[in-house]
Amino acid sequence: MKSLLKELVETPGVSGDEHRIREKIREKVEDHVDSLETDNMGNLIARKGSGEKTLMIATHMDQIGLTVKNIDENGYIRFSKVGGVTTQSLTNQRIKIHTEEGDVTGVVGMKPPHLMDDEKRDELPDEEQLFIDVGAEDDEEVEEAGIKIGDYITFDRDFSELRDDYVTSMAMDNRVGCAAAIETLKRFDEGYELAVVFSTQEEVGLKGAKTSAFKIDPDVALAVDVSIAGDLPGVESHESSLEMGEGVEITMVQSEGRGLVTPRSVKEWLRETAEEKDHDYQPAVWEGGATDAAKIYLAKEGIPTGSIGVPLRNMHSATEVLKISDLEDTVDYLEDVSKTMEDYF
Repeated sequence: MKSLLKELVETPGVSGDEHRIREKIREKVEDHVDSLETDNMGNLIARKGSGEKTLMIATHMDQIGLTVKNIDENGYIRFSKVGGVTTQSLTNQRIKIHTEEGDVTGVVGMKPPHLMDDEKRDELPDEEQLFIDVGAEDDEEVEEAGIKIGDYITFDRDFSELRDDYVTSMAMDNRVGCAAAIETLKRFDEGYELAVVFSTQEEVGLKGAKTSAFKIDPDVALAVDVSIAGDLPGVESHESSLEMGEGVEITMVQSEGRGLVTPRSVKEWLRETAEEKDHDYQPAVWEGGATDAAKIYLAKEGIPTGSIGVPLRNMHSATEVLKISDLEDTVDYLEDVSKTMEDYF
């Protein structure tokens, strides 16, 4: 599982620029499915099995990042955020600009602290104070490097192992879900159709999930994503009570009801399967944020939809942290959920 996850997180795919990660996932699933297609939104849809019913599993393959906004005459690059990138996560980072001609390394720069007054030195910089330096003397050298307005940018961080069962990288959100879905496809062997959607543009509005749900029109659906772990300094239990190593997160309500409100039938399916099959799980209610499920369950005449998450620390940063056994346990849970689906729908 580690080697698969390493390949996925180290393959770039900012929202709207998912072609590289889509092809990587295609390589991993093409020998384990009955059909593969890429739709007009760039979603990769993998189908396996057949029967009267269809279960849709959606897991987004895009990641947060940046895009080139402006190149000044001195060769410095200004950028725009794509998705929920925070300013504090950008300072002092090395980045990769993904051009049509290849990747270009750069750094996020800012005014040196030696030249700031005491008040500014201790404050987070405004986004307007940050820039990207690729070592170019002027805008012509930037152009010679193949960099264009609209090129996408990711953090330059590799997958690394921490102590024991923990690993860290960028893009765990949501290559963790992609890894779980890939393994679920390999194991699936039921008398109905499984349609797994590796969706696009989740980080900028859950867009790929909306169009793919309309196309597939499943009997029931499940979003598989990461979820905010609360077992770290600075997070209160009322903000997140999720703990690493304590089971998969099962969502009850998202964004105070503005996102997914999980139907009773889906909650029974997910909870009872966990309890009967001896899976640890953590129910959660979220006041902010939403997953692909929030769009799927509004498609067509309404689709019974749930959302589960693998606990993750430091979400939306270059140093997200995962406990590998949480991912493995989620795959086992998904296998059992797929076996019990027809008992509920």
